[in-house]
Amino acid sequence: MEKAKAKILVIDDDPDFRDAITPILHSASYEAITASNPEEGKKKILDEKPDLILLDIMMDSLFDGFSLCHDIKTSKEFKSVQDTPVIFISAVKEVTGSRFQFKGDKEGMEGPDDYIDKPVKADDLLQRIERLLKK
Repeated sequence: MEKAKAKILVIDDDPDFRDAITPILHSASYEAITASNPEEGKKKILDEKPDLILLDIMMDSLFDGFSLCHDIKTSKEFKSVQDTPVIFISAVKEVTGSRFQFKGDKEGMEGPDDYIDKPVKADDLLQRIERLLKK
């Protein structure tokens, strides 16, 4: 069996989404790790040192994904992993009909490296992951 290409952490409070995304990642030889909330996600980021993070925007609150992304990119706690690419995954478009525009940089918040709407298309997701891992 070939070695996994990269370790990807999926932080999403929706168990169905985590169950759906894991085989997609495995199909491309990625190692998939999951977390069901921002606290569990923080612990796994530090313990596992993933190569890339797929992060849901809205979990317990509207800003969970934003604040965690900002922490990863800027806080001393995450200094060892702050260059880890983060892809936001959100169903906001499906719910509201329009894409969620990240304007956090205006508030001094660090944003994600990429953004994908749910429902996720497997080939699109894998292409974006590849592109970010090559950087």
